[in-house]
Amino acid sequence: MATVITAAAVSPAQGSGSSITHAAEAGRACLQQAGLTAADVDVLINTGVYRDSNIVEPSLAALIQKRIGINLDYLRSSDRRGAFSFDLMNGACGVLNAVQAADSLLSTGSAQRVMVVSADTHPSMDPALAGTFAFPYTSTGAALLLERTDGDRGFGRVHHRSLPGGHGINGYVPLRDVGSEGRNSIVVDRSRDALDRMLDVAADVVHTTLAAERAKTGRGQVIALEHTLLVTSQPSPDFAARLAKGLGLAADAAVSVEGLHGDPHTSALAYGYRQAQSLQRHRGHKGILFVSVGAGLTAAASLYRLAGEGTGG
Repeated sequence: MATVITAAAVSPAQGSGSSITHAAEAGRACLQQAGLTAADVDVLINTGVYRDSNIVEPSLAALIQKRIGINLDYLRSSDRRGAFSFDLMNGACGVLNAVQAADSLLSTGSAQRVMVVSADTHPSMDPALAGTFAFPYTSTGAALLLERTDGDRGFGRVHHRSLPGGHGINGYVPLRDVGSEGRNSIVVDRSRDALDRMLDVAADVVHTTLAAERAKTGRGQVIALEHTLLVTSQPSPDFAARLAKGLGLAADAAVSVEGLHGDPHTSALAYGYRQAQSLQRHRGHKGILFVSVGAGLTAAASLYRLAGEGTGG
């Protein structure tokens, strides 16, 4: 048995500058795509980092849960079914950490469906400030609906790697400088060598993941790297293509998210997966290798096995 993606949706970058609105819109679209209602979700995990007005409390996941309408009053529901929500923040790697948490919940029967939402925005909620040199992240959101299924299709183990040294990327609020505008301010610093280091740790985690898959499944069931589609985080427009090249693959072996001004950050993996689906990029592949790299520097990866000979979703 494995955890599979039942549905995936994104929130258009145009319009609202609210991370709560983006996450909720993506969550509702995800449910509509799956033919389900908010009452069918047991757990919601929010992995977004940059949020409206730099909100710290209450949990943003609870606000998103309320906006979607996921089992808000279980005492009054016909089946007394409650829902739980929480934030899980680890930058661009957060979605794969949420997959780990969801897999534990689903495998034990603690939940039947887990929704993972992500969204980032400039804290001022001004869309014009997103995707700029000062704040490189797109104001957008995404959602994945996860369930447990029989068979080999689905996520394998999530592997992690990290590099010693500086954070590479650092987002913070300089309280002494911003004064009364702290709720509307954010500073994002990136070291000059951050992108090169991110590519190094991404390649490292890919090799770690594939080596672990070989050790677990045996040679007869190994999915070769050339038979996988890379879906990666997008810290730069050419990151996916450069990672593919570094792994000895063609540039089109990786999905480069298009149509966005800036880095989709925590929503990048969902964006890449949706783009692969809509363009049928996964056809002819046996698996999708999800790879994300964020501040730390930390990388995470998981091999998602596709149905049959890689022709299914």
